[in-house]
Amino acid sequence: MDPQARSYLRTLIVAGLLGAPVAFAAVLFQTAIHDVTHVVWDVVPDWLGESGPPSWYVILVPAVGGLLVAAALRLPGHGGHTPLEGLGMGEVRLSYLPGILLAALATLGFGLVLGPEAPLIALGLALGAFATRLARVEQTQAQLLALAGAFAAIAALFGGPLVAAILLFEVSAASGAVPSQALGRALLPGFVAAGTGALVFTGVNDWPGVHTSSLALPAVPAYETVRVADLAWCIPLAVAIAVVVVVMRQLAHQVATRAGRRPDVALVAAGLLVGLLAVVFRAVADRPVDLVLFSGQQELPDIVTEGSASVLALLLVAKGLAYSLSLGSGFRGGPVFPALTIGVAGGLLAADILPGLDTTPAIAVGITAATTAVLRVPFTAVLLSTLLLGSSAAEVAPIAVLAAAVGWIVATALPNPEDREPAQADPDATKA
Repeated sequence: MDPQARSYLRTLIVAGLLGAPVAFAAVLFQTAIHDVTHVVWDVVPDWLGESGPPSWYVILVPAVGGLLVAAALRLPGHGGHTPLEGLGMGEVRLSYLPGILLAALATLGFGLVLGPEAPLIALGLALGAFATRLARVEQTQAQLLALAGAFAAIAALFGGPLVAAILLFEVSAASGAVPSQALGRALLPGFVAAGTGALVFTGVNDWPGVHTSSLALPAVPAYETVRVADLAWCIPLAVAIAVVVVVMRQLAHQVATRAGRRPDVALVAAGLLVGLLAVVFRAVADRPVDLVLFSGQQELPDIVTEGSASVLALLLVAKGLAYSLSLGSGFRGGPVFPALTIGVAGGLLAADILPGLDTTPAIAVGITAATTAVLRVPFTAVLLSTLLLGSSAAEVAPIAVLAAAVGWIVATALPNPEDREPAQADPDATKA
C-alpha cells in the first residue's frame, strides 16, 4: 500500500473512532439547551406562582437573552458566524467553543427563533480539529477529520447519518471549499464518523443507546397515491412558501444593516420585539407563546394538529417576523429549523383553504420548498421531507422533488443580499 493510501486509511479509522464521542458531546449540548429552556420557561414561572409565563416575562426573557449573547460575543471567536451566513464549514478553534456555545445557549434557551444546527457543526469542527492534534495527522487529513466531526455532530440532531451526510455534501459542494472531483474522497471520513456516531442512538447489543428528542412529525393522514389536484397545487404553493422564506431573509438583512450601528442595543431590542410578538399571538389566537418562540422543532406536533386556518395564518406572520428579527440582529444559531417550521405551517394553511389539496403532500411541499429556499439544498430537502412523512414517503417523493426544484429556482432568481455583498466577518470570528 502506497503512503498516500495508508494515510487515508488511517484517516478513516480515526474518523470512525471520532464519531461516537462527538455524537455524545452533541447530545450533551442538546440536553443543555433543553435544561436551560425548562428552567427559564417552566421552573422560574412556577417559582413565581404563575401557571405559565406572564406577558411581562415573555417580553423580558428574550431581551435578557440578548444581553447574554452580547456578553458571549466578547469571548474569543465572537460566538461564531451569524446565521445569515448559513452553515459555515471553516476552521473552529477549541478556544472559540465557550463563546459559541454560550451564545447559542442564550439564544435557544431564552426563546429566540433559531435552530441548533450551526453551533452543533461548530462543536463537531472543533472536536474534529482537536482529534487531529491528538492523532498527529498531516494537514490534508486534518481538514478531513475536522469535517468528519461536523458530520457526526449534525447527525446527532437528525438521529442518523443520512440527512447529515447529504446536507453537508451539498453545503460543501456549494461553498467550493472542496474540488468537485475530490468530494467523495473528502467527505467519506465524515460519513464514517456519522455512521459510528449513530451507534450512540441505536445502541449495541444490550446497551439501548442514548434516546433524545429528534426532529419528527406526528402521524399524518395516509397518502396512498399521487393525485392530479395535488400536483396542480404543488408548484404555486412551493413558489409562495419559497418567496415567504426569501423575503424573511431579506428583511433579516435589513435588520442586520441597522443592528451593525449599535449591536448590543439591537440584540436587546430584537429580544423585546420577539417576546412582544409571542404575547400578541397568544392574546389573539389563544395559543401558547411556544408556537412563536424557539426553533419550532418541539412545537411541530402542535402545529400539525392545529385545526384553525386563522391561527395558522397568524402564526406565519408572527413567527416569520420573529425569525427575521432573530436572524438579523446578531443572535447565534442555525437558520434551517424555523424556516422548516414556517414551511409546515404554510403547507397546512394551504391544505385548509385550497380546494382538493391533501394535507400530507401540502406538508411535503412546505418542508422542501422552505428548506431549499433557506439553504439552497434541494437534495437534502427532499430526503428530509420523505423521511419525516414515513409510510407516505414514496408517494410524496415526486411532489417533494418538484417543490424543491421550484424552491431552488425562486431562491436563486430573487434578489439575495448574500450574493451581492459577502458578509464581512470579524477576522477572529469563525464560521460554524
